[in-house]
Amino acid sequence: MKVDRFPQWPRGLSRSMAAQYVGVSFVMFDKMVAEGDMPQPKRFYQRTIWDKIAVDKAFDLLDSGHERDASGEEIIEFRA
Repeated sequence: MKVDRFPQWPRGLSRSMAAQYVGVSFVMFDKMVAEGDMPQPKRFYQRTIWDKIAVDKAFDLLDSGHERDASGEEIIEFRA
């Protein structure tokens, strides 16, 4: 029987799941959010939740990365 290494990630991520999702510690994730490298969370009732899609987009832009279109292809803009 094959076991998946990673869980099926929900759309809404808790702080600990969001940090785990991008592969950093809680402290580093908090720093990334504070510095604008990761998105701010959404508040829903008494929960603080990060949108996985917003985290994906922010992760794509780290280290001079590029945004991706709906098919997953990188959007690379060139200066003329």
